[in-house]
Amino acid sequence: MTCHYVISVLAEEQDKALVKSLLAAFGDRGDNKWTYQDTPTNTDVVIVDFESHAQKLPLPDAKAGHVVVAYTSKMSTNSPTPFMLPKPLRGRDFVKLLERLEDVLKADDEDEFAKTHRRIVF
Repeated sequence: MTCHYVISVLAEEQDKALVKSLLAAFGDRGDNKWTYQDTPTNTDVVIVDFESHAQKLPLPDAKAGHVVVAYTSKMSTNSPTPFMLPKPLRGRDFVKLLERLEDVLKADDEDEFAKTHRRIVF
């Protein structure tokens, strides 16, 4: 059974274009299909440039339970989200992120791992 996931990005236009390009290259992952959406409404994952867009959190119209990914050049050990994507964005890091997200998004709601990684809902 194919799982469909949707990502949106709160960042500068060049970063959005890069994510769209990476999704075009790596978004079809066999049983998992990733697509891009311009707005965070009803998305599974929101990538947020924490250096220029963190002030937009919390997202008033975001889907409950979505996963927030911090996109930043300042990798912090006390990040508000367990998912981080380093700047500059590289394909290898993006694919690793998709793999981790798939694990969490597929996990049963009773799974402690899933609950821990979905605990931050902005």
